[in-house]
Amino acid sequence: MRRPVFWFLWPTAEPGPLDGDAVQSRWTRVCGRGPWRWGFLIALTAAVVTLCSAAVATLLTQPGWLSLLLGLLVVIPLIALLARAWVVGTYVNDRGVKVSSLFTTEVILWPAVQAITTEEGTHWLGTPLRARGQRVALHLIDGSTAGIRTHIETASPDLWLRPQAWETARDRLSTWLRETRS
Repeated sequence: MRRPVFWFLWPTAEPGPLDGDAVQSRWTRVCGRGPWRWGFLIALTAAVVTLCSAAVATLLTQPGWLSLLLGLLVVIPLIALLARAWVVGTYVNDRGVKVSSLFTTEVILWPAVQAITTEEGTHWLGTPLRARGQRVALHLIDGSTAGIRTHIETASPDLWLRPQAWETARDRLSTWLRETRS
């Protein structure tokens, strides 16, 4: 089977009709990466590749334990953060919801979700800066959390300036909850 260069970013099979016993076990993104996230991730990847090549060049020209240690202390965390940045998002399957942020991942099973609501207040393009807008939150049955934030926000890098895409993502998450309950 012939695969594209970045085959892990696209689904392997086209969706089609399934029987009633079929179970979606693979995590699926609720909304795809938006143009702002793509631009940021591509620029960040280019910067990390440039920095890593400079670190390797420095290491080859000035061999020594100190330069090796310094290079590893800079390069390894940058590569780890870059890999994690590519995974950030809200994912669903028939078992539950997975909310992956830069440093944490929360998995919430569908039976634990009481409701999916739209709340006011969001963060602009994933930064700590507050912005006016709406976000989708998960409310749990036990009430332990006021609302688990998802990445479905009007000011997120995936959905900024795309109101139709935001409504589609919100409706898709609500449909997953409704379909798994029935």
